[in-house]
Amino acid sequence: MYCGQCGKQIDDDSRFCRFCGATQTPLAAEPSPVIEPTSDEPASPAWSPTPKKTDGNGKMIGIVAAIVLVLIAITSLGKLGTSPASNTEPATDMLADNMEMQADNMDALADATANLTVAADGIPAKTDSWSYTTDQDKVRGGTSYFASTTSTNTVHQDSPYDSETTMRMTVRRMPSSGTDVVLTISSGQLMCPSYEGCSGTVRFDDGPAQRISFNGPADNSSDTIFVEGAKSFVGKLKKAKKVIIEKTLYEAGEPQFEFDVAGLKWEH
Repeated sequence: MYCGQCGKQIDDDSRFCRFCGATQTPLAAEPSPVIEPTSDEPASPAWSPTPKKTDGNGKMIGIVAAIVLVLIAITSLGKLGTSPASNTEPATDMLADNMEMQADNMDALADATANLTVAADGIPAKTDSWSYTTDQDKVRGGTSYFASTTSTNTVHQDSPYDSETTMRMTVRRMPSSGTDVVLTISSGQLMCPSYEGCSGTVRFDDGPAQRISFNGPADNSSDTIFVEGAKSFVGKLKKAKKVIIEKTLYEAGEPQFEFDVAGLKWEH
């Protein structure tokens, strides 16, 4: 019989081809005769593996796939090129909004500063620890000027006041009375009758303690006193940063009130 794989003659009872080793089926059919090559042509094997067929559809599919890949790549590059610009648009808008907001804040700050340093009629303006007001005398004419500050500490008073007392210092210039420095406590009695006056102690910054005289008000109110030599006192205030005033209070000993007076603007 003949080998069903290579076509060479082998024994009839062979299970394997002794030439190619292929498994044999009994009574294999005789293969087609092998055409022997001529002397002018090179010998070719009687059998070769069947090659894959490449038809026109396969080529077309490959071309289409290549085109799709190219289009995807171009689209991706286009997105990379355009996305930063598109992404920067919201960021640019946000930056513009922030700059506009900061400009508004600066305008508001400028307005607030102007309001602190310039006082309208009857409206307080504040610079450092001082508050400034003016008052127009619409009957007699003329303007009164005031600068006030409150002690940075409090003094506790027992019964009958049971309170934390502060002292307020006011520099004023009135057409009728000239320049005054007025001290007023929030509660208690200063013990300074108008007919004999009183005294206390004052210290400017780190300078020495000095005795100072006060006058009581004409209405004999017990919560207010006037500093004697007001113009000299104001001159020292304008140069000082801190002032301490010690004054006797009724049933409260001689408490000390501390003031932050830096930045007093007084040209009246």
